[in-house]
Amino acid sequence: MKVLPRRRGAVLVNSVLAVALLVGGAVAYSTVNSTSSAAAGKQTSRTATVTKGTVLATVSGSGSLSSPTDAAEDFVTGGKLTAVRVSVGDTVTAGEVLATVDTTAAQQAVDSANTALTTAQAGLSSAQANLTKAQAGTTTTSTVPVGQAGNAAVQASYTAGGRPSGSPSSSDSSSPAPSSSGTGSSSGSGGNSGSGGSGGSGGNNAPAPQTTTITTTKVDPAAVAQAQQQVAQAQQQVDTAQTTVTNAQTALAGTTLTATVSGTVASISNKVGDTVDGTGSSAGSGSGGGSTGSSGTSSTKTSSSGSTPSGFIVITNPTGMQVTADFSELDSLKLQKGQAATVTLNAQSDTTLNASVLSVSPLPVSSGSGSSASGSAVQYAAVLQINGDTSKLRTGMSATISVVTGEADNALSVSASALSGTGTTRTATLVKPDGTTSRVSVTVGVQGDTTDQVVSGLSEGDKVQIIPTTSGGSNGFPSGAFPGGFGGGGGFGGGGGRGGGGGGLGGGGSKGGN
Repeated sequence: MKVLPRRRGAVLVNSVLAVALLVGGAVAYSTVNSTSSAAAGKQTSRTATVTKGTVLATVSGSGSLSSPTDAAEDFVTGGKLTAVRVSVGDTVTAGEVLATVDTTAAQQAVDSANTALTTAQAGLSSAQANLTKAQAGTTTTSTVPVGQAGNAAVQASYTAGGRPSGSPSSSDSSSPAPSSSGTGSSSGSGGNSGSGGSGGSGGNNAPAPQTTTITTTKVDPAAVAQAQQQVAQAQQQVDTAQTTVTNAQTALAGTTLTATVSGTVASISNKVGDTVDGTGSSAGSGSGGGSTGSSGTSSTKTSSSGSTPSGFIVITNPTGMQVTADFSELDSLKLQKGQAATVTLNAQSDTTLNASVLSVSPLPVSSGSGSSASGSAVQYAAVLQINGDTSKLRTGMSATISVVTGEADNALSVSASALSGTGTTRTATLVKPDGTTSRVSVTVGVQGDTTDQVVSGLSEGDKVQIIPTTSGGSNGFPSGAFPGGFGGGGGFGGGGGRGGGGGGLGGGGSKGGN
């Protein structure tokens, strides 16, 4: 039995089908390829137009709100709490009494210090009196004959520390000095004798000797120096006692805690009967004698940037609210004092606040940040002042901050995606009205977030090509392959054998041959 003609017919049919499939695949591939090329052509021909407008360059950071007037109030002098006069949520004003501690020990210290000061002042008065006495010296008075007065005065002037009181004074300066011949050589008994001696009978009537009084003051330099030293020591004791009194009065005043700022009481750490510590010092405490301690009755720690103060009583005040935000190393270099910014509260995304940069820290946010060990990026903190009404803001609120680092108003600008290169000199592909293109050099100014300011090289209305982005695949198909290929193994024929028409392309024989 011959079946050869039948088999030849099957082979012929399969061959025709194979040719048809090959032609169809080629046509499909050509169509897809031309479509992809057309799409690619359209992509590369996208253009941007040079327009006038505002170009903004911004940097963003995140942070939290704080108030520089938030304050933690602590007692200067510790002790047992005797009264707490406020509660959490109360509104207080600066100078208002917040709490008190027991004053017994502090009052005793003031009394003791005052007693010591009184004693020291008495000692100083005594030392000053002794110095005055030593400086006055010792005064002596003597009576000498008139003829010896001059010699006595001269002698007094040569006495150590001595000085004459002035010219000698005579009891009768008009009387002549007695003659030396009038002095009898006898013992004085010949006044009544009629013979002997040259005095004659008038011996008892001879004039009395003339005398004068000399006053001499003697100052002891050693005594003066000692008295001066005693005065200096006494003055030092008075100064020390006065300082002790001042400190004791400050400590007594420190048993009363007053508010240093106005605001709202946020927290109270202790209750009546508890023992609280004192700081031992006060902010703005007065000095000098006689101080009553009316100033500096509390120790205050104000809020640092981005932090919340802690103390016995914490007072918050949203006035002058600030925000401290962290920026990347690159962005921080673009920040300057006075730059405008917007603050968006994370809990209220529809609330936007205006702010301005106050300062930028020259140190990283945390030590070791950005080290090779941690691999984290370096960040720097900036403090911004929030403008406008801040009465509803609270310390610690988180926020996102956008700072305007560059702005050009009414400036020519073009999409940044139409420019290639870096720096201020870029290149662009200018599309001319007739469809031809040319490369031009463009000088840019402010480099905004999405557009760049055009300083030169382009004019308003010019169209430039947008640089295409590269996408995966080729000709619309992954790796440029025709989807699915042309079928799997098995070739064009089936396995041989009876009735084995073979299942078309890629089929193995449908039945297999016998």
